Amino acid sequence: MNDQPQKEGRGRLWLAIGLVVAATLAAVLMVPDEEPAEVEAIPAPVVSPPPATAPAEPEAPPAAESAMAPEAGKSESPATETVVSSSTGPEGSAARAWLAAAENPSPAELAAKALQFQRMGQVADAWLLYFKAAREGDAGAAMALAEQADPVFFDPARSALEKPDLVQAHKWYSRAAELGAAGAAARLEQLLKQVEKRAVAGDERAALLLEEWRSK
Repeated sequence: MNDQPQKEGRGRLWLAIGLVVAATLAAVLMVPDEEPAEVEAIPAPVVSPPPATAPAEPEAPPAAESAMAPEAGKSESPATETVVSSSTGPEGSAARAWLAAAENPSPAELAAKALQFQRMGQVADAWLLYFKAAREGDAGAAMALAEQADPVFFDPARSALEKPDLVQAHKWYSRAAELGAAGAAARLEQLLKQVEKRAVAGDERAALLLEEWRSK
């Protein structure tokens, strides 16, 4: 008779345990599953389009070189002599080549060819032929050499000298006078005045020339 209450107590204990377990399971099942946190999408790298490349400009064709072409914007008169640069090669080479090909040219022919070279701007070639012509008796060639050295007539575009030379001017005016060139004596008188003026100003070369000039 005493076992009956114990059995009932045990039954109630297990019932309570069962209820607790059932309630726990029910509570667990009723809790909603947590939604996974949204993962922020990694933005794709922005690829900027390559800058537009301007097409390369074609190289300008080289300008044609011509020694006879006038400057832009200037028109030449037919009567104007065109002066071109000196020929390539050693100075005087064109004159020497002409002399080698010529058959014993006369002083007049030498002077004429020298004038042609001078008009072409080949002043070294012109000087060589003028020199030879003057030495062989051409008065006009002697005058041409003197004018290239005379400060009054000096033109760097038409002279083989870098600057006027009183000594050279005196030498060739004197030679032209010996050969009977018209106006050579008057040019010598004008040159003498320049020499005297420069000698007074302290030009030693002019003073030496003046001394030599007066001693003759």
